[in-house]
Amino acid sequence: MNIETPVGTIRTVAGNGEPGLSGDGEAAVDACLNEPKGLSFDGEGNLLIADSENHVVRKVDRMNGTIMTVAGCSGAPNPRLEMVKSDAGVTSREDPFSEGDPSGEGAFAQQADLSGTVRYIVNGAGVTKRFGGDGGSALRALLNFPTAVAVDGEGHLYIADTMNHRIRRVEAGTGQMSTIAGIGQPRFGGDGGPATAAGLNEPAALAVREARLYIADQSNNRVRAIDLISGIISTVAGTGSAAYNGDGIQATEASLAGPSGLAMGRDGTVYIADTFNGRVRAVDPTTGIIRTVVGDGGEYRYQGAMEAPSTSLSRPSGIAVDPEGNLFITDSDNHLVRRWDSATGRLDRLAGVGVANYGGDGGMSLDASLSYPFGIAIGRKGHLLIADTFNHRIREIVLP
Repeated sequence: MNIETPVGTIRTVAGNGEPGLSGDGEAAVDACLNEPKGLSFDGEGNLLIADSENHVVRKVDRMNGTIMTVAGCSGAPNPRLEMVKSDAGVTSREDPFSEGDPSGEGAFAQQADLSGTVRYIVNGAGVTKRFGGDGGSALRALLNFPTAVAVDGEGHLYIADTMNHRIRRVEAGTGQMSTIAGIGQPRFGGDGGPATAAGLNEPAALAVREARLYIADQSNNRVRAIDLISGIISTVAGTGSAAYNGDGIQATEASLAGPSGLAMGRDGTVYIADTFNGRVRAVDPTTGIIRTVVGDGGEYRYQGAMEAPSTSLSRPSGIAVDPEGNLFITDSDNHLVRRWDSATGRLDRLAGVGVANYGGDGGMSLDASLSYPFGIAIGRKGHLLIADTFNHRIREIVLP
């Protein structure tokens, strides 16, 4: 039997549990977040949050714990569109303060993301309407469900502007916003050319290493990479087919299914949350060969701490890797955080009880409840930060 040992305590570091947008300039624990997704740290150890349903990126100051918006219009959750939720479903109407459709590209319509939930509004051509601000301040730019963030060694902030099908960059020092990849339509194309002319389709995760930015191009079922010096984009893994066709082959010949998490090993290994294949996979930086690290593609529902060990995952989303090569994975549909030991190959539960709920702050992480955790990051002290997405909180697991 898999008898687990409590290995960390848990607490909330951002979000009060109420979905909304508030709290800038105040303590992060008192602020409202709305389905936060991706997490990252800047060079000073400040926490960056893709506050997805608020269409902004926020920063928690590591020194005083206050929160600020650093990208995206924060005056309202959506300055062009109001989403109205009711028991009958989700409807939409144009924001009464909008000046209309500046693109002239047609009417709004509902569309669902990969989870089947209505998340964004598009016109009939499939072009999202919530985009703007390139060349100006990031705080005046329009984002559309940002899902991931990453910071390079020079302090530039990269944002997966998911439903705009673009990668945006906030310049260090100036705070100016620009698009560095994507044409704004859900397409695939452009490998070998400038990333600004390439088609992306719901980019969902980012990782940066030296002068290379990796992108989980989720609905293209690929991982792409941008050379940040030349601006050229290429495919690192995936054929575009949402399937699993085996390991031990070139990553560009391997099929992925909705990849939604990335992490970089110290040696340059690219770890991929192959989400709908129920696996975490790794691309060797020297040979380009792909392998499965953990997960067997089987259906898995966590039954309790005394169950027999399982190597199966259910919608793995976020990945973080520590200096020893151990992986931390958000097993999202099981409402768990799990740890894969690189020395033993053992996969253990680290947080969550397998039921979507909130609870456990101040106690052991194994006894805490999570609700669809997505993003995960490792802080300077080795502590884990978890985007407890449907609890509208960021939780911290303090490891001994």
